[in-house]
Amino acid sequence: MSTGAEGKCVSFSFSIDGLSAAGLRVILQPVKDGRPDGFFRVLWGTKDPSNRMWMEAEVLYTYNRDHQIVFEGVAKELPDPFRKFRGFVAVDNVALKPGSECRGHCTFEGGFCGWTNDEEDDFDWSLGRGSENPSTGPATDRSSFIYGGIEGGYAYIDSSYPRRPGDIARLSSMEFDPTGPDTPICMRFWTHMFGNGIGTLTITISDRREGQDRDIWSLSGEAGNGWYQAEVPVSSTNPFRIVLVGKVGKNNLGDIAVDDISLTPGACPTAPQIAAAQSGDCTFEVDECEWGNVILRERLDDIDWERTSGLSLRNPALHDHTLGTEKGYLVTLGRTAVQRPGARAWYTSRIFKATTAPRCLSFWFIMNEPFIDANGPSLGAVSIFTKNIDKQNNVVMKPIWRLYNHQGPDWQYGQALIKDPNDSIIIEGVWGSARINGFIALDDITFFGGSCSTIPKAATVRVGECRFERDMCDWSNGTDKTIASWRLATITRRPANLPDKTFGAPDGYIYYDLFNQILGNNMVRLVSPVIPAAEDSQLCFSFWYAAFGAGESAVMQVIKQDNSSNDAPGEKVWSLEAKNMDTTRPTWTPAQATIESSKDFQIVLEGQATNGGFAVDDLSFTPGSCPTRPARANVKNQQN
Repeated sequence: MSTGAEGKCVSFSFSIDGLSAAGLRVILQPVKDGRPDGFFRVLWGTKDPSNRMWMEAEVLYTYNRDHQIVFEGVAKELPDPFRKFRGFVAVDNVALKPGSECRGHCTFEGGFCGWTNDEEDDFDWSLGRGSENPSTGPATDRSSFIYGGIEGGYAYIDSSYPRRPGDIARLSSMEFDPTGPDTPICMRFWTHMFGNGIGTLTITISDRREGQDRDIWSLSGEAGNGWYQAEVPVSSTNPFRIVLVGKVGKNNLGDIAVDDISLTPGACPTAPQIAAAQSGDCTFEVDECEWGNVILRERLDDIDWERTSGLSLRNPALHDHTLGTEKGYLVTLGRTAVQRPGARAWYTSRIFKATTAPRCLSFWFIMNEPFIDANGPSLGAVSIFTKNIDKQNNVVMKPIWRLYNHQGPDWQYGQALIKDPNDSIIIEGVWGSARINGFIALDDITFFGGSCSTIPKAATVRVGECRFERDMCDWSNGTDKTIASWRLATITRRPANLPDKTFGAPDGYIYYDLFNQILGNNMVRLVSPVIPAAEDSQLCFSFWYAAFGAGESAVMQVIKQDNSSNDAPGEKVWSLEAKNMDTTRPTWTPAQATIESSKDFQIVLEGQATNGGFAVDDLSFTPGSCPTRPARANVKNQQN
């Protein structure tokens, strides 16, 4: 039976996971005499995993014949190597309701679906079924344009007399509750902007609590005699309305039309790219959207990120995220024939417009290492930094997201909070020693407002954690004499025969190298930044160490210092002495110790040696207690 002009609202919950699952589609299938009749229509679809959660979705549609609604779970194609793995597509809580219950959605076939014309603008949006002027406006609504026939209506602004250039019409949605910090909405709609007098269409978020409007999407000028899909991420910390603002252009050939508005969970890059209120969103289908590699003369990195198509990758399992086909585009971490482990590439945004509100950067990524050898994962890393200039004109880079090594062979969702939104963004890719068989890629970068959390949690940048690839991560030398201090290893100055633990690079760790006949009995100290108290009052401090040199002994110990008082005694939590050192080929050894962390604290690494020292890499903190490693490093006494 027909849905009527109001349409029907299909609501449901869904969950998708596993490598063999390719997505979920909601299909309208025409029926005659109880059997499928004619071509089906895809009303809604997603190919993304739901991060082990149930997601809620709604679909509004209208159709004037007998039909069925079909939920189609999609598996990977047979040639796809992921097809052999497990996966699932699940649907629950399916309901068929009146069209008015899909709040914010609208086909404009039987009215404005709860959207209302503002009273304080210059004129109103109208409902239409086909322009009578062949030089402006659409001849049919979007569905009729795609599928043929005369099936429905659309909303448009009539720019003919008595309208004047610059007149504005505002069409407002009903009020929505605030979006969660990690749950933006993707607004999709279709636009028709045909006529040489086309003005401007703007999507505005009207904050009902603050009484302010914020433009999130805007497009001006003629786009051709056709319907084009647009999308924009919507987020708000307060109750809000979405407003369609139509502005009359230079003459009466300026009818702007909108059709088939839908709201779906999740972020989406603004489309078309030129309509974005802030630069940065990018699908990479057209170009790099003002993202770019560091220019060669600055010599700040070693390799480049490369925009490429799935077709050029020559691997049936690899494709872009936007289209999910070999024809789509993505950016991959490049390789060169002469690069070494630890080679990095910077991908930089332009400087953003100044604003006081925090923003969230979301994106999709692949970090895949198909073959992991006995030495463990060594794919590399992806890090995200904010970059600004301080009052002393120094460049300041702050890490906000960081993930290492193999994460899986398919696309995963990433998210990072930008507390200072006027900073520029740098996405850094670093190859480990598995660069030959590894694959690192990015796609569908999106920015939306709000204080989001870090996704996945493993990418959270914690205070005090450091792999020393770039700097000391706010750890500082507590030694007065610079000759007796912890140092960053460099290609030209480092312990012999000791590569970086993280990537096997020739640099990228810290060490101290002491010769006591010159320095006497000095102890070198490396002091951490202040580390916040843990929720469960205990943290496991983990790191890797290597002893080197030719002296009689070298000592390293870990001191936990209570930050509440500078005079409080430090607690020795880990201590190790290497005697009669024969370290022509020093090796990395794992270490860990439990830190009582009911209050803010600092860690101090102390070292001493007769001729040589210790190197340290990959410092990290995890919740809870852990046994001391190695066992002989266990201590119970206090350090005064």
